[in-house]
Amino acid sequence: MKTVICYESKDESVLKLVKAIEEKFHADIINVTQTRSANLSEYELIGFASEVEDDGFYRDIASFAANWMPRDKKIFFLYTYTVNKDCYCEEIEGTAHFKNCEVVGKYGCAGGNVIGGFKLFGGKTKVHPNDEEIDGALKFYAKISGEEFKPKNESKSEKKDDKLKTEKSDETLKNNKSKKDKKEK
Repeated sequence: MKTVICYESKDESVLKLVKAIEEKFHADIINVTQTRSANLSEYELIGFASEVEDDGFYRDIASFAANWMPRDKKIFFLYTYTVNKDCYCEEIEGTAHFKNCEVVGKYGCAGGNVIGGFKLFGGKTKVHPNDEEIDGALKFYAKISGEEFKPKNESKSEKKDDKLKTEKSDETLKNNKSKKDKKEK
């Protein structure tokens, strides 16, 4: 599914999610602070991503969506926050509904905050998004796009279990074949 993610990121926490999806699924990305216009009509799935500020997406991404979101498309949202609430997407989601777009999903997780006074201390929740949250974003994207996702962080024990299952399956097939051969004789 041809996808683009339009994003605005000041502390790079949401950029981690966007980059992970770009790398894993080959989605196009647009930094809205460097591009003031875009033709998004060629995309089947359009994402808007931002860290949360004042209970919503940044102004530039909200303005970009209002101006350049095409009508009748599938839309999704990615965001990072420092305080978890139900959703921070109300304004941008209103734009999507106004343009008769289908909102197919929203994914939010903890993210750093190096805005204002938090910058002095290296950011609030600066270790986020972590690997688990990034994998969560990848699973979310796979689900809404219909693409397959296999986590890269499989534990060694899971890999050993898979290898054992494969070996047992191979052994079972051999045993079944030899039983079948004996019956035929």
